[in-house]
Amino acid sequence: MNLNLLSYALFFPAMVYIAYRVAWLCHRNGAIWLMRIFDDERFVRAVNDILLVGCWTVNIGYVALVVSTWDAIVSVPQMLGVLSERIALILFTLAGLHYMNITVLFIWSRIARRARDLAPHQPRKGDACIAPTDNL
Repeated sequence: MNLNLLSYALFFPAMVYIAYRVAWLCHRNGAIWLMRIFDDERFVRAVNDILLVGCWTVNIGYVALVVSTWDAIVSVPQMLGVLSERIALILFTLAGLHYMNITVLFIWSRIARRARDLAPHQPRKGDACIAPTDNL
């Protein structure tokens, strides 16, 4: 039996599962976190969808790259080593991208909060309007 074919048969389902779980967990839970930062539902939905597409794109690109550079596998221990190395590499890459996104969004939220705090108060929709009086 060709061990490369068996490796592919194990690798593809593992990558699809990892891509699906990571992308949807970040998408579902990230929306709540993004709403705390941006307070604009349409913008948050757009950013969150873009991040989801980015996660899927990274995974598809990684799988294509890995399969194109896969060497011949001649033993079961070598197959297990290659599979664990390839899967671990994408997990570390996704974790790094995730923390990089969180860092950028955290910095962005601090800048936005500082700008809101320094700006004169602008009434928002729904704020009670109090007309100034010259009765003093």
